[in-house]
Amino acid sequence: MLFMPIASRPSGLRRVHTEGEKDENPNMSSKLEVLERRIARIKEKLTSLGDLRPGTLSEQYNVCGTPHCQCKADPPKKHGPYFQLGWSRKRKSTTRFIRKPDVREIKDQLRNYAQMQTLVDQWVEASIEICDIKLQESRQAAKG
Repeated sequence: MLFMPIASRPSGLRRVHTEGEKDENPNMSSKLEVLERRIARIKEKLTSLGDLRPGTLSEQYNVCGTPHCQCKADPPKKHGPYFQLGWSRKRKSTTRFIRKPDVREIKDQLRNYAQMQTLVDQWVEASIEICDIKLQESRQAAKG
């Protein structure tokens, strides 16, 4: 490592690196490594999620139009449960009735989708931190 004079610095010296040396803040470097490992773990989790389905599943009970049906009694005993899946995709809302035997699978897919959103959000947050650290390092390197 060499030191070269700089008139604008109080010490008058600036660190100049020889080949192979890095001028990194060890805290920033270790923070980058932690963030990069976090992103790698997130990617692993994303690949193991399984089927994804956006939306919400609701359980509904209905009243029919038959005059003397049990659903008209006091208190009423409504028909159901009926399960309805609703979602929006590309500005289009869709709903679909789901048969009872399929509810567990649909719930798993919805849970996977929610987990995917959480993981992607964590990935973006970590990536923003990485970008900020790299920007700060490049500013420090430019200052000399």
